[in-house]
Amino acid sequence: MINNAPKYRLRRLVSLLILTIIIALVVSLIYLFNRQDSSAQLPAEPRMPPVSSQGFDETNLISDSEFTRWNSLSSEQIQAFITDWGYGCRSGKAEKIPKDTGIYNPASGGDKQSQSVPCLKDYRGVLTGHDADRFCSRAVQGGENLTAGQIIAQVSRACGINPKAILVTLQKEQGLITASSTRLTPRRYQIAMGYACPDHKACDSQFYGFGTQVYYAARQWRRYQLNPQDYDVAAGQAVTLGFGPDSRCGSKKIVPQNWATAALYNYTPYLPSSDALAGLNDECAQPGNLNFYQFYKAWFGDPVKGGGQVLTRKALAAKQSQPATTK
Repeated sequence: MINNAPKYRLRRLVSLLILTIIIALVVSLIYLFNRQDSSAQLPAEPRMPPVSSQGFDETNLISDSEFTRWNSLSSEQIQAFITDWGYGCRSGKAEKIPKDTGIYNPASGGDKQSQSVPCLKDYRGVLTGHDADRFCSRAVQGGENLTAGQIIAQVSRACGINPKAILVTLQKEQGLITASSTRLTPRRYQIAMGYACPDHKACDSQFYGFGTQVYYAARQWRRYQLNPQDYDVAAGQAVTLGFGPDSRCGSKKIVPQNWATAALYNYTPYLPSSDALAGLNDECAQPGNLNFYQFYKAWFGDPVKGGGQVLTRKALAAKQSQPATTK
């Protein structure tokens, strides 16, 4: 016979409530344990290797021969570099990704449906074909569903620009080699190389997209070389460059030693100030060209001497594990 007395029913309800609470606590603890265990197994997010400004010469950022060594890396080697230094990357949050990012979309028309923003190592994109011209002497075949390495290799060959310079610029402008998680946004792909993005003005949207940015930036560097009379900075000619976009930041006169250095200053028209050299970054401490030198040197060796080896994460780990030597 079932006991339906009020006291019995109350005791029963209390027992059920306690049991429910215990079960909920156990489930929560299991979830938290598994989550922490899963997080512990994830590799660290990507980051730059240590950089140094030692040897930096503001009049000679990179040699002409190194800047134009377009065959220094194959498309497979470029992609391997991106994959290596992008190890541990987490995709950006899911959102509706605009078509003008250049991210490959097999569906025609309109913006993409909500999806995660891909790491550069996982990027698949569209590259528009281009005929050969005075600035890029070989045609760009273009294509769809291309890796970042394939896009960079096509542009490097067409325009005669070292793919290492393109990789460094992607990091200098938008941090795309190591960008991960919340730092990965569609905007980084829209203006991947910072091309057609003047200070204090809106970027020109007709040049949005990873492949478009890579092509037109490389082509612009050649334009600086072949039409020096049209630009402020030219090899062998004295020029006064500011430490930032505001005149209050101060300026300095230099004489660029070669056209490649002049091209980089035309592209990013600021000298690194003493504050920038000390590691600061603000309106009057613009480290753009210093970063180009430092990133290049860290990953590929001295950009002036050229011919350096590609740094891998494995080689860096081995170097860092060696005991420090004393003199």
